[in-house]
Amino acid sequence: MGDQMEIMTNGIFKSPMHRVLVNSKRERISVAMFYTPEPNKEIGPEQGLVNEEQPKLFKKVKDYADTHWEYYQRGRRAIHVAKV
Repeated sequence: MGDQMEIMTNGIFKSPMHRVLVNSKRERISVAMFYTPEPNKEIGPEQGLVNEEQPKLFKKVKDYADTHWEYYQRGRRAIHVAKV
């Protein structure tokens, strides 16, 4: 979801790298949230967020969740495939 938000906001929202810190003294609670646009849905920067001062940073991509999963399985980020 984070990478998709970074693409759609033209870099205004930054997708964080997933990290976990372990604390042996406290119990950890995790909440996972996933959102994937419908199949074959194309996502790209919202036109209102692209102008001369903030040029387009990402191209439109289709089925980004599949690309993301492919890179994630190898321990890598996928957002570079959408950069202009």
